[in-house]
Amino acid sequence: MPRRIIIILLAAFSLLSNPAWAVERGALFKVSGHDHTMFLFGTIHMGLPEFFPLDDSVTRALAASSTLALEFDPTVQTAELATMMRRAAATTPAIVAAMPPALGPRLTRRLEALGAPATLSTQVKPWMLIVTLATVEYAKLGYRPELGVDAYLAKLAHSENVKVIGLETAEGQLDLLDRLPVADQWTILDETLASLDSGEAQQDVKSLTDGWAKADHATLDALARKFETDPRLSSQIMQRRFLTERNGPMADKLDGLLAREKNTMAAVGLMHLIGKDSLPALLRAKGLKVEQLY
Repeated sequence: MPRRIIIILLAAFSLLSNPAWAVERGALFKVSGHDHTMFLFGTIHMGLPEFFPLDDSVTRALAASSTLALEFDPTVQTAELATMMRRAAATTPAIVAAMPPALGPRLTRRLEALGAPATLSTQVKPWMLIVTLATVEYAKLGYRPELGVDAYLAKLAHSENVKVIGLETAEGQLDLLDRLPVADQWTILDETLASLDSGEAQQDVKSLTDGWAKADHATLDALARKFETDPRLSSQIMQRRFLTERNGPMADKLDGLLAREKNTMAAVGLMHLIGKDSLPALLRAKGLKVEQLY
């Protein structure tokens, strides 16, 4: 076999075996209306190195856009934001006193197993404990916040002089958690611990991230249905407060952006794009044409 052919075959094999080879991940929609076009992409907020580079369809859409709309720009980290988060998460004696007695020992065991001080439960609010436990579970599976797809797209947009705007604010997202009644926060923490102990939470994380990584919509739709029909407070709060109540205002802002600018892109958490009352469904209800590309 001629040497040139061998070199070509070796190069092709190298490309095909490269784990970073760009493939379709998540979900990508094309939204048309007002004589303008927007690409809508579903992200995850913690990632793995092998998730990158993203599919060419996504990077080309970003390069052709005047604006990238995210939930908020994760590359903007200020001392004021960090201070605000610490203040919002700080607990009070009344909140600590409202902890159900049976929850204390279970929470202490879980925190100690993670190498965290048991006194953390008297220092931060229950919602912060929930976020911490969930983040640790992601980290144990290898997922890292600095490899979140939102952060990747924000950095890419800034490098290509694409304007980045927020559909929400960090303060608004914190308020979603902080406004939860204290009793509900403790109940959700109780359910979270039970889910972690049974392995259900870890399986849900794996289903979401695997579904995103493979653009496996059957898996993602099944996960959406699970949360929609699960009677537990944690699932109902996720569906109502963290998805349904946010999707309406997001859809309004996306419609406004589409009307103002000819070529744009939006990238939001994948769960906003699946299930009932999803952003694609709400945008279609506004009379916009929404095509799912994958």
